[in-house]
Amino acid sequence: MSASGVSFAGPGAWARFAHAEPVWGTVVSFDVRGPDDSGPFVAAAGEAVGEAVAFLHDVDAWFSTYRVDSPVTALRNGLLTMADVPSVVSEVLDECWRIRSLTNGAFDPWAVPGGVDPSGYVKGWAADVAADLLGRRGFRHVCVNAGGDVTCRGEQAPGEPWVVGIRHPECADEVVRTVVALDEAVATSGRYERGEHIHDPRQGRPAGLLDSATVVGPDGGLADALATALVVAGARGTQWFTELPGWSAYMVADGTATFFGPAFT
Repeated sequence: MSASGVSFAGPGAWARFAHAEPVWGTVVSFDVRGPDDSGPFVAAAGEAVGEAVAFLHDVDAWFSTYRVDSPVTALRNGLLTMADVPSVVSEVLDECWRIRSLTNGAFDPWAVPGGVDPSGYVKGWAADVAADLLGRRGFRHVCVNAGGDVTCRGEQAPGEPWVVGIRHPECADEVVRTVVALDEAVATSGRYERGEHIHDPRQGRPAGLLDSATVVGPDGGLADALATALVVAGARGTQWFTELPGWSAYMVADGTATFFGPAFT
């Protein structure tokens, strides 16, 4: 298993179709499993993944802050209002606003330089949507890894669930814990990613209470946002989970891990 990656079943496993797509400045990988090892399975899986890949590029067109033609860039520049943006953009921003309230502002896409930037939610959300698209095409055993935000559906082999590794915040080639992902999302945020890129929106300075945070739950977008918010808020963020029964979190600070929830029992 690679750090922040997924372990795979050995010989005798189901058929597998895999694809890695560069998008959003990262790589989104697809792993589709099934009991049918025939050519038609591989062809159909490839076609379904192609549809999911097209969706990922639509996400880039809708939400990228680096594209001059995206609705989010237009919002940031005052060229569009919320009444003018596509419905998918308004729906995502509505959810970001809800999470902003849940986290008491520790997650706040509006408190960033240049204007609104929902990317701290979009990556996990898009992984969920892509996995669900594949499910609607009949592929129930799927793992989508969106640059470290992982959504799993079904199993990787008969009786073998997907297993996701959480990378060590100081050693990129080490895993500190594994998670058995049963139709769940696993999102990790850490200060090791691209330097001090996580800022406390309430203080306007780099966040430093946690080295990394991993959140496990049924909603990839929310898991993505909460992982970022926990790095900002630290242990105080555990109060948010009283509204999220069944969710789990794993936090690392100064070499010490604290955790709670069914994923880590």
